[in-house]
Amino acid sequence: MSPEQARKIANSYLRCVSPGTQAGEAEWFYGYYTLDTEKDGELRGMLSVNGYSGEVWYHSWHGPFIAMEDEG
Repeated sequence: MSPEQARKIANSYLRCVSPGTQAGEAEWFYGYYTLDTEKDGELRGMLSVNGYSGEVWYHSWHGPFIAMEDEG
């Protein structure tokens, strides 16, 4: 599946579980795509889409988003 397909699947999931939340760009990572989620212009969390089955799982184990660091 393409990154665009993964993002469409993620947004379909988000429409059901968190209306108004959108998925960001899909990043490939060993068999799945990881996408940040945003609502009202703010980063809210992260989810993954299996690159083969399309299964979605939300990363609830991270807890609430606090900040992002750039290691570059």
